[in-house]
Amino acid sequence: MLDYCGSHFAVTEISVSANFTCTPENTLLATLPAAEWGRAQPHFKPIFMPLGDVLYEPTMSVDHIYFPATSVTSISCVLNDGWADALTLIGRDGFVGVELLLGGGPAPHRAVVLSEGWAYRIRRELLNAECERGGSMRSVLLRYAQSYITQVAQTTVCNRHHSIDQQLCRWLLMFLDCQASNEVPLTHEHIAELMGVRCESVTEAACRLQIAGYIRCQRSHISLVDRTGLESRSCECYEIAKRETDRLLLMSQQTVKKRAIPSAVDRVNIGRSESSAAHAWPNFS
Repeated sequence: MLDYCGSHFAVTEISVSANFTCTPENTLLATLPAAEWGRAQPHFKPIFMPLGDVLYEPTMSVDHIYFPATSVTSISCVLNDGWADALTLIGRDGFVGVELLLGGGPAPHRAVVLSEGWAYRIRRELLNAECERGGSMRSVLLRYAQSYITQVAQTTVCNRHHSIDQQLCRWLLMFLDCQASNEVPLTHEHIAELMGVRCESVTEAACRLQIAGYIRCQRSHISLVDRTGLESRSCECYEIAKRETDRLLLMSQQTVKKRAIPSAVDRVNIGRSESSAAHAWPNFS
């Protein structure tokens, strides 16, 4: 078991450059119309999330929801004996706290920072208030929630039916999708805990992938060499979840874009009406 730090308050809120706050680096937040993000942005606080920080544990009351930018968080199901198997990873294309946003009570799972970096943090009630405003926030987040459910379901199926090699490929690809680098800063011990298997099994599978030329293993991390090859050795679970995530994100982007076009047309028409009225002959009758 990994020795995670026990503090739930290690995340640090720090003043950062205007680019981080004005242009969201989280894909979901970046999907929002500029006006909507501009209104909501003051509630999203940039924070640094240290490696191993526990954001919440099962049955814990949670006040904040997190939108990773450069950090990666793992969501795990904790058993009575203390063992925790990962359900999915959350990076820049998602948010931590899906069950909480859907109206659940205390946290059902454990959320741990797997790769340190930046994120946006917002109080739960403030996010709910933004969703109630009638903009795009609710629909964007609910579509991600659907993809999150798909990821968790595929993890369950994958653990039962597919080989260690296939599972390793899937977890590596999932991690790479969470951030903008070809480096996976995880030891074999980290990966073994994610997968719920022995470390020796992960080492053997990683060696086979390295011999095939798909990855390069180093002491504390793994480097991607051939993504196409890695995808070819993965099971269908990765493709199913990735396809659903991409489909729902594209749907959100298209919906937001369609809503923005009528708004722009309305503004033009209003401007024309005002201009015409200003230059029209006065009606004295």
